[in-house]
Formats: sequence, structure tokens, C-alpha cells
Amino acid sequence: MHVFTDWEGPWILTDIAYELSLAAFNNGEFFERLSQYDDYLAYVEKRDGYQAGDTLKLLAPFLVAADLSMEELEVLSEQTARFVPGAEEAMRYLQERVKPVVISTSYDVYLSRTAEMLGVRGDLHGTVFNPEKYRIDAEWKRWLLEKVDEIASLEDIDIDEGRTESAEYLNSLFWRELPGTPFWQVMEDVRVVGSRRKREIAESYNESRIVTIGDSISDIEMFDYARENRGLAMSFNGNEFALRHANLAVIADSAMVEVIVTLTFIERGFEGVREIAESGHDLLSGKYEIHFEIDEDTIRKSLKMRKALRGKAGELG
Repeated sequence: MHVFTDWEGPWILTDIAYELSLAAFNNGEFFERLSQYDDYLAYVEKRDGYQAGDTLKLLAPFLVAADLSMEELEVLSEQTARFVPGAEEAMRYLQERVKPVVISTSYDVYLSRTAEMLGVRGDLHGTVFNPEKYRIDAEWKRWLLEKVDEIASLEDIDIDEGRTESAEYLNSLFWRELPGTPFWQVMEDVRVVGSRRKREIAESYNESRIVTIGDSISDIEMFDYARENRGLAMSFNGNEFALRHANLAVIADSAMVEVIVTLTFIERGFEGVREIAESGHDLLSGKYEIHFEIDEDTIRKSLKMRKALRGKAGELG
């Protein structure tokens, strides 16, 4: 049997796109604004052809402009890797019983390197991206790199509060200016494993019992697929986007919790999971909560654990 899981969040604490933005531009606010814009495009504008998680597409032209190499991408992937506590033991225990299918928006180089570090033997699906394949004049690169500080200086986009004025600048840049530049080919080439693609990959395995694990906006359609088929849509320290589409919220400081819940669901369904929630499990320790009803208090607790474990990466959509 296959279990479908996201990578960043459930298994690894690092957000590689954020780390690349720090390394290439020394500018975390730049990526924060792209991440907020991704939420806006997916939830507010609902732009045709855009899927939640396409932040990796928006970022790619800037990485090409910064002359990022494949070697640098691989080295940074290894250097910044921080795994969820207990991840190695949990993955080993999971793989003794089922085959994991890791479906991640992450660039495939990062996914393959960090999955190897954790000993994953399952299937890997990541976003294919090779920044070295493009030959773009230095003048065009300078033009785009000047936009980094401009984007970072924009006001926050907060869709809950209705603050979306900065999206006008980004709409103009990405959908009116960029198509007239050599960077549009980069945008065309990068097929992000975002929300829609994650669902398509999970569907392609034709499993009779659907088990999905995720934590963010890019997991919502995969969660919907599981719920539509009476499967498990587990939010592991998820943000509000993931929690709105999950049918189970796991809040924990160890990856072993998501594994025990997964295997229990496969063997005994939601009733078995309820027993763990009420009485615990011999293999579990530390801090963990399991919620079937996802209310504002659950969201608050999940966000708190998410930020405690992942730091700045936990604040991104």
C-alpha cells in the first residue's frame, strides 16, 4: 500500500525556497511577499491556470537571474536540512509496513538529496528545475534583480484582513512585464507540483484506501481527494489553509506521531485513531494532540507548534 505525504513540514523543517532567497538575495522579506502573493492568487483572485504552491514558479526566474548553479542548489539543500524530531526512526518504521510516496512542491534536487539523507525508499515527486539551462543577457538579469528589493519593500498581503494592494504591483510584473522578457521561458518551463498536481499524482496510484499527510496550502486538493474517498486527510502541524481541508489534525513535536496515526488508520480506521487520542500509544511520548473537530482553538495550537518547530518557515503559506 502507498501513503501520500508532503515533505516540507511533515518530515523536514526547512523551507528550501525561503533558504534560497536568503542565500541568493539575503532577503527573506522578498520570499515572504511571494508566498503571500501565492495565497492571494489561489484564494482571492483564483487566477486561471494558477495552483496553490506555484510560488516555486514565481521564484525561479529570480534564481536564474542570480546565476544559481545546480551544485549550489544541492550543497545548500544538504547544508540547510533540518528534519522533524524523530523523522529517521519514524520513516524507517513506516517503510517496514507501507511504501511512502513523497509529493512535494520542492525543487527535485532538494527533495532527492534530503530524502536520501533520511533513507526514503519510496517514490519521489518534486518540481523539476535546472537554472543552468538558460542563457540570458546580463542586462536582463540586472533588470530582474532590481525587482527583488522593490518586492521586499511592498506592504504585506493579508487576505484575511483584506490587505491586497501590493498584489497590483506583482500582477503587473508577473503577468504583463515578464511575458515580454527572456524570463518568461523559465515561467513556462517550471511545472510546479502544486495543489492540483499533488492530487493528480495521488489519483494515478489508484489506491482503494487514500492516506494523505500535509501541512500547507499546496496540500488542499490532495486532502480533498482523500476526504471524498473516505480516506485520511491528516494535517501535521498544519497552517489554516491545510486545516480547512483536513479531517484530522495532528499537533506534535515528533514525526513518530504521524506514522502511528497513519498505520493505525490503515489497520483500524478512525475508531483506532480515536483510541490513541483518548488513551495514548506505547510508542508515543512527548507533546501531541489529535483533533477530529477542527475549530479556532485547534488552529491556534497547530500554528503554535508549527512555529515552534519550523521558525520563520512555519509562518509561510
